[in-house]
Amino acid sequence: MQKPDFIAQLDRGASAATPLNAALLGHLSKELRKGDPAWWKETARAWEKRGFVAWDEAWTLFLTCLHFEALNNPECPLGPYFPSCGGTDEADPSVGLAKFLAAPSGSFFENLHDGVRRAFVPLRSFLWTAPAALFFLKRELSFYLVEVDAGAGLNLVGDLLYPLKNFDSSFISARIGLDPKPLEMHDIYHRRWVTAGLMPDNMKSIAELDKAVEFVMASVKDDPSFLQLVPCACDKALRFIGKNIPSDDPDVGILFMNMGVTCRMTDERYAAFSRSVAEALTPWGDRGLWVEVEAVRGELYSTTYQLRLHRVVGGALSTVVMSSIDVAAGKILDHEGADRFLSFGKPAPKKAK
Repeated sequence: MQKPDFIAQLDRGASAATPLNAALLGHLSKELRKGDPAWWKETARAWEKRGFVAWDEAWTLFLTCLHFEALNNPECPLGPYFPSCGGTDEADPSVGLAKFLAAPSGSFFENLHDGVRRAFVPLRSFLWTAPAALFFLKRELSFYLVEVDAGAGLNLVGDLLYPLKNFDSSFISARIGLDPKPLEMHDIYHRRWVTAGLMPDNMKSIAELDKAVEFVMASVKDDPSFLQLVPCACDKALRFIGKNIPSDDPDVGILFMNMGVTCRMTDERYAAFSRSVAEALTPWGDRGLWVEVEAVRGELYSTTYQLRLHRVVGGALSTVVMSSIDVAAGKILDHEGADRFLSFGKPAPKKAK
């Protein structure tokens, strides 16, 4: 990450942020324009071997690591300014930020080096249910629900947290979250990391997150197989599916999904990933669906998500954009063609009871 690029991203992020976050980002930008403070030199070392593709990837990780420190340490100078830590966002947080950056903890830079932000976004967590209803439920076809880079797996229960009318969750054969380092919500540090992925003044989303976490923990306590989290890197996810999820049962399909994942891939890596998905879905025929909720590719400062659908047709991936989601405005625009893309001639025969 080059300093001029980081400054530009900080400024862009601040332009659309709440006063608290704008002040944090503005302070960082101001300090970097003045020179190379010690915290930046250490940050640059931590990021030396990391490649950031999405425009908001680096600075949101930086804020996540700041937030995590405040959640973990009641003496953190940022705590009094973060509502999530019992503070107030009415005062200027740059004072607390300056104090923190004067002597950052080692864990802060460790998380900058290794950490991956896993943000629970309520608005996007349930978006997979609409294509699933048209593709699977309309045919009365059960399906495996698999998410890559799933974190704590909260998106996998979006159908239960935010029910879609007439969506029958009993058709989901298994909910499987793949992640290099799955986040277990009984671990307080894992839970704080998920919370830290949200902005410290976004108490509404933090409340939604807490609700989702409590729901998952209660559900897993009642049924340990309710949600399966598996250590698996993104690039190995398709091999995992091929080895562990059988495709030969004509009465079961698969929905493979990612949210906020491929926007962090270069075009070359995304092309390779797409080929891997196509290869993995080919044995499933018309029972396989790939759902993406990702920022628009090619837009430098995109704040629009696309609900993109892919399935293998004639040996190649066929794609349609079902919806566009304006994050800032909280609006969803549906596009034509998705119903036809997901439709089949007649429902599958009902299973004998």
